[in-house]
Amino acid sequence: MILLFLACRGTEPIGPWSLEVDEGALSLVHEQRGALLDEAHISTGHGEADVEFAVGSFRFEDDDRQLNPVAAYDVRDLGHSWLLTAEDADGDGLGQLVVSPVDNNAVSLSWVPQDATSNRTQLSVACVAGEPLMGLGSHAQDVEHRGEAFALWTSEPGVGKTFDDDYPSDWFLTGTRHATSFPMPWLLRPDSHSGLLVDTTARVEVDLCASDADRIELTTWDGPVGWALVSADSTLEVIEQVGRAQGARELPEPWVFAPWNDAVRGPDRVREVVAAIRESGAAGTVIWSEDWKGAADKPTGYHLTGEWALDEELYPDADELADELALAGFQWFAYFSPFLEVGTDAWAEAEPYAIRDADGEPYLFTGAQFEDASLIDLTDPDAQAWVREKMDGALEVGFSGWMADFAEWLPTDAVLASGDAWTMHNAYPLLWQDVSETALAGVDGSFFVRSGWLGTPSRAPVVWLGDQRTSFDADDGFPTVVPLALGLAAGGVGTITHDIGGYSSVGNDPTTEELWFRWAALGAYSPVMRTHHGALEAENFQFDGSDESLEFWARMTREHMRLFPYRYGLAARAVEVGTPMLLHPSWAFEGEDPSRIDAWLLGPSLFVVPVTTQGATTVEVDLPEGRWWDWHTLAEASSGTHDAALDYIPVFVPEGAVIPTYDVIPETMLNGTELPDERAADLHRVVYVFGAGTTFTEADGTVYTASGAGSGEVTDTLTSGELSVGGLTLTVAGDAERTYTLVAVD
Repeated sequence: MILLFLACRGTEPIGPWSLEVDEGALSLVHEQRGALLDEAHISTGHGEADVEFAVGSFRFEDDDRQLNPVAAYDVRDLGHSWLLTAEDADGDGLGQLVVSPVDNNAVSLSWVPQDATSNRTQLSVACVAGEPLMGLGSHAQDVEHRGEAFALWTSEPGVGKTFDDDYPSDWFLTGTRHATSFPMPWLLRPDSHSGLLVDTTARVEVDLCASDADRIELTTWDGPVGWALVSADSTLEVIEQVGRAQGARELPEPWVFAPWNDAVRGPDRVREVVAAIRESGAAGTVIWSEDWKGAADKPTGYHLTGEWALDEELYPDADELADELALAGFQWFAYFSPFLEVGTDAWAEAEPYAIRDADGEPYLFTGAQFEDASLIDLTDPDAQAWVREKMDGALEVGFSGWMADFAEWLPTDAVLASGDAWTMHNAYPLLWQDVSETALAGVDGSFFVRSGWLGTPSRAPVVWLGDQRTSFDADDGFPTVVPLALGLAAGGVGTITHDIGGYSSVGNDPTTEELWFRWAALGAYSPVMRTHHGALEAENFQFDGSDESLEFWARMTREHMRLFPYRYGLAARAVEVGTPMLLHPSWAFEGEDPSRIDAWLLGPSLFVVPVTTQGATTVEVDLPEGRWWDWHTLAEASSGTHDAALDYIPVFVPEGAVIPTYDVIPETMLNGTELPDERAADLHRVVYVFGAGTTFTEADGTVYTASGAGSGEVTDTLTSGELSVGGLTLTVAGDAERTYTLVAVD
């Protein structure tokens, strides 16, 4: 092993980083953290793939891959980086690698093959015995992937999923274990507080010590490729760095973090939903009507038409309805997807903007509802302008946002106005997000997406977890919400939501009352709480399906809003620091199993254990080490068997937690309505401090710092100052005069 900074070449370490080279092996060593990229090997070459595409799913066969490994490097120290010229075993040139320390925590590696036709590059690194491997996007069945091998490629996740990554016979309908709308070429290595990012939009295959227990292999289906080694003093700091590296974010408006309800089938149902929400005392600020552009009942459920404009027969008084919703304290959301369906008015307008086939004709495929369809070519500026025109039309009707659905379907053999479909496929969701972001610039609006890639966290205000089954099934039902969300969080996705009640009922029953109750309870302790009617809208149990469910919805939405000061503080931290609103227990508590998928943390202080087993009356709770309290009762709590009535979800608080809440619960977060809004709620906080408290910062900059320990309750009105009770002091530093109630729990 040659330590370059000691070698006669005169190469010096760059900052805290040193590069070690032993023939074809590279290691990057941090002066405090040790070897974080160990025995790395690069291979380059060619591959030929057969690809089948159907209904948004892809089947790949790569039978002829030839990779040539780097056998030796000639190294030049450029002072700020190292330039490595690579040769194979015969002494022939293979390419150049530039290794550039960025700062104390990151190093970039940029590879350019000598053969410009190279379309495969593999980075192989040493796999530490027993180390967990996390990240890689949103996956339904696990968050720790050691021993697995799969591809990162945006696609339909499937209706139901297998428990392995072998293609099933109905691969175009049933998803494999790791088929996902939102993969991410980012591998988190929590044991070493580091990770590897592949800076590409090409397909990436990961082999996580599966073929070789001693090696991690990341194979990019492209020639030039960049990697980034990221490290920090903790796993959470690594995640924060990756989140920030994907671009600056803007904090969504407060109303985005109030509950959302869907309402379809026209104005009567919309008004019925609004009345149910307001008369029950539930909180809500968004009504989402995805069928604004038309829908029809089909054998697989209530599905949307392929139009891009208002269905004036289904919503004949949309302008008036939009005004009513605004007066009732609601924003109104619509729906867009990038499909162009043959025979629609949209097709007649936008056919020139469709992706093309090799003959220059519109590229047609079987669409989501088994109709002839194509995709809008978002690499074409004129196509983007057409899309923005349609989105502007929705805003003119009175909508203020939308679901930006799909974007996973770009075929690999499509011809685009700009770029190659092979490398644009995973970038297509980013283009889809860009056009929504541009359309909403300067508007008090928002949108949410399901597909993504590196860069989505800075583009999409909210990401939803896709179309889970309306069931308790472990492959693709309610239990998958936790791993899906935490997989995104590992890649720096700040704010997620999910379909309360699920969506797909192909191969399983519609949403039952029990499933809906369990899912709604988890929704209350999610960043954004949102219902979905599901595909079988008429058969799925809905929030107003019974007096009991409506009362429960009111209670859960009020709890969601009670936590607004805490949740919005988490949202601000996600924007400013990169900390996701949801955390895996192992990122916050030392010694926790990184493979657990039974709980999530909403911020650092609420440990949420959803009940995901059908028919359960109890739930096993495994709390990390330390003192814990039951959030509902404020009584001390411990691991073990807990009762789990249908209207209950276990939530626990660790020692040190500081949780600001509303005392007055607002029904809406919109100003200028006929209802009391967040301005009244903002005048009073109830701040809970558990044990020896720490600090918490709200989105408006108010900082709470707790010292000492004790129990009791005290109230005072102040802008900045102290509240003390029972030996505990809470220091408040802020700009707004409020009445503060300190509840000290010990």
